[in-house]
Parts: sequence; C-alpha cells; structure tokens
Amino acid sequence: MKLCERAERYLRGLKEVLDEIEYDEKARKVVELARLYVEDTIYYINKGDCETALVTASYAEGLLDALRMLGLARFSWPKREQKRVVVGGTFDLLHPGHVELFKEASKYGDVIAIVARDETVKRLRGRDPVLPQEQRRYMVSSIKYVKEAIIGGKDPIETVAKLKPDYVFLGPDQNWDEEELERALRERGLNVKVIRMKGKKCIENGVCSSSKIIERVLELFCRRGRRGGRE
Repeated sequence: MKLCERAERYLRGLKEVLDEIEYDEKARKVVELARLYVEDTIYYINKGDCETALVTASYAEGLLDALRMLGLARFSWPKREQKRVVVGGTFDLLHPGHVELFKEASKYGDVIAIVARDETVKRLRGRDPVLPQEQRRYMVSSIKYVKEAIIGGKDPIETVAKLKPDYVFLGPDQNWDEEELERALRERGLNVKVIRMKGKKCIENGVCSSSKIIERVLELFCRRGRRGGRE
C-alpha cells in the first residue's frame, strides 16, 4: 500500500476515535496532544510528505493507546478494511519469482490469486499445463502472501469484476495494457487501479521461470540419460 493511502487510513481511524473517546480529566492534556499530532498529520498529508504524516499519526496512536492501557481513556479502534488486490496467472511449477510477485502485491492489500483454468492455458499456450488447475490453486493458496486462490472463469475480465478489487497487480511480462484493463473494468462499474510490477525478482541463484525448470529437468533426467546410454 502506498504511504499516502496508509497515512489517510490511519488519519480516518484517529478522527473517529477522537470524536468518540471518553477520558478522565487528568488525561485531557495528553488527549489534546494527540489531537495536535492529528492536525500535524493532516498538514503533512496535504503537503505531500506522507512519510512524516505516518510518523505523527503513530505518535497520536501511541498516546491514545497508552491512556487506554492505563485505564484513563475508553475507546475502540475501528476495524480497518484491507484493500483487495487481484493477481492472475497460470502459476505452473511455482518458483521464487511467483512468490516475489505475490509479496509485492501484498503491499497493496489482501491478495486474491486467480489461477488460469486448464482449458485457458491450452488455448493461450497451445499445450496443457504441467500441473492440473486444482493442484496449482492449492499450491498458490499455501503461499503466505496470498489470502485466497480461486480458479478463473472463461472470461478473465468477468472473473476480476466479480471480485470487486481495489487493485489489479500485473507481472512485468503479462500481456495486458493497464489503461485498457482499467477501462474495461470501468465499463462494469468498477474503479480499479491497475499496477504493474517493475522488473522481475528472484532469489540469488534461483530458477525463476517455469520453462527453465522444465529445461533443467530434461537436461538432468532425459538428455544426459540418453547420452549416458550411448556411451
């Protein structure tokens, strides 16, 4: 999630608490100090300095939490609704690149992964996936950055629209035009921001490509074996 969106979310919660808080008279000065930090948060957000806004919001939260722990103030923090982030793909032969994709997407909210149907993969790639759709869905759902994984429908736009996400997070190589995708979703009444991951990420010495994994398996267990047999 971007810093300004996070700061604004914290600000909304602080305002709600300060509108409803009940506190002892001896806590008044601390509550007023928290209000001043909230005013600072508003100032820095308007200025575009969202990093400092997060700091001042944290000071306000800390003061209010301390009063509540001491029994000098009575309030409840509002539940913060997480944004919904959709990530779609085949996810055949999971590798570190997939995990990094979900990790980056999770910075914007709860990740819902759409796993392509077997028939969709065959239509787009001209071959069946190595692993069946339910197994791919199960594996993706086990990644800690993914809140939920589902099997996609025949129409990818319709599948995304039904989930009503706040964001669609694209991998660097996915063949979608961001503006066209946003427009297609607006036509279905949704205001969705499409974000593309900047560059691939992997672990050191990792194999971050399903096709390269297949090539390595062939090299280790097929091609070398045939050469060994002839020798």
